[in-house]
Amino acid sequence: MSSSSAPTSSSSDGRPSDDSFRDVSPPPSPTPSMTSSVAVPLLAAWKNPLPEWKTQLQLPSWWSRLTSVGSKNHRLLIGIQAVAAVYLICLFARFQYYGPMTHNSSSSSVGTILSGQNSGLLAEDMATPITGHSEFPLNVFLVNTPKYHFEVFVPMIETFKRIDNLNITLFSTEDGMSKWGLRNAVEVERGGLTLLDAQVTPVDKAGVNPEFIFLTTCPEDIRVLGRSLEVALNRGAHVMCIVHQAHLWDYRNVEQYANEISFMRPWVERGQWHFAALSHHVHTYIVSNFEQYLDTPGLEYHPFLFHPVFNLTAPLNLDFNSTEPFAIIPGKFESERRNYDAIFTEYGQLNCDINLRLVGSGVIPRIADVMNPKIGFITNLNFFEYFHEMSKAVAIIPTLGNDHYLKSQASSTVATSIIAGTPLIASQQFIFAHSQIPVEAVWLQGEQETELQVLQRVGHLNSTEWQHKKTVVERLRWSLIRENVARAERMLNVIGGNKYGSTTETNSGTFIF
Repeated sequence: MSSSSAPTSSSSDGRPSDDSFRDVSPPPSPTPSMTSSVAVPLLAAWKNPLPEWKTQLQLPSWWSRLTSVGSKNHRLLIGIQAVAAVYLICLFARFQYYGPMTHNSSSSSVGTILSGQNSGLLAEDMATPITGHSEFPLNVFLVNTPKYHFEVFVPMIETFKRIDNLNITLFSTEDGMSKWGLRNAVEVERGGLTLLDAQVTPVDKAGVNPEFIFLTTCPEDIRVLGRSLEVALNRGAHVMCIVHQAHLWDYRNVEQYANEISFMRPWVERGQWHFAALSHHVHTYIVSNFEQYLDTPGLEYHPFLFHPVFNLTAPLNLDFNSTEPFAIIPGKFESERRNYDAIFTEYGQLNCDINLRLVGSGVIPRIADVMNPKIGFITNLNFFEYFHEMSKAVAIIPTLGNDHYLKSQASSTVATSIIAGTPLIASQQFIFAHSQIPVEAVWLQGEQETELQVLQRVGHLNSTEWQHKKTVVERLRWSLIRENVARAERMLNVIGGNKYGSTTETNSGTFIF
């Protein structure tokens, strides 16, 4: 690693100073000249619409004395009013600009959390317990059978553990938890909850009848659970199925999930099978397309929105002076995912002050020897080590491989950023798709910038500015955890009310969470 580092600025106790923070906006786009000589037509002179006799009324003498006293401060009053009007107009304009991206009905608390100016807001929010309550005693089964998507399974466990009056049982497989320290991660998170191997103990043999089953990796979980899932459905269970790649669910044109869709379709029509999305754009995609994809004419879809984030115990204030600052490109080292030659070439040409680390698994791509001091690879981390390494970075670079991440597929890098408390480098288009992320929580990429050019710009900031941005992401994480618990609580109360007769909603078109 080279010895270059970014300048630092912090308060005497080492904590970031909000007062010194300044956001770094992308370079402005060229704007047309405003010095045109085009003639502007003048308005006609104003004519007093009042009759002459009304403009010549004689007012009492006391009124003249009153107005003469008031006129001394008239200019000052007009000035104050003008300043107030300009402020309100600017405030309204800013809300209109950020509103569609940072505020919506499903994430109304995000803006509240991020807008806090008190430096103790995050500590206060962390100290406030996040809990929920199910109005009905329910048996809940949380399932994830393959070797992946544990970054979704662990947040799911944490979310439902925060809700009382539930009997929670976890299902995985020995093979599924055999890598990356996943067994230890699940053991840590479950905190006394029952953990069963789905290949040994089917869901219909667990000793209790579930009212609710959450499938983390839906098609694969259906294959592993087999007929036992149908038994649970016949006994009245509701199933929530997470959709990771929504474009693959068109069984008419894609055969990958055709058998699973044929299995679930009758239960969808009966109102016992529901879908979940991990981002807003996937949620919208399901609403718009699944009636046709699953061949259920006339049926409306109301997906459950779940943010795959959990509370990672990591240092909130990092000492960027103790080590050279670095950014991370996460994920498997696969050329199909990224053009590493192009990435390394551009990075070398920029002479960036921030080092680059690639954290993941697979065959390490070859790089030029001259670049070795600036680029590092980290592999073989277990589940929690992976997120802790992410939490030390100044930025995370998504380098997404296709447009599905903007249309029909959630990016796990988004969840990684929020869990680790490290801001993404993201474009306006990316934020619009993943609208759970406010613009304040990313290093914003300009229209004409590459991700690495943004990284170079971030490298010119100081440690206080880096830390402030990370704190904003921390606030976002706690806000999304609260949303998860509140939304899950409402969902469980609908299911419980349906079972115990408090509601009569049975059709999935009206079964809205």
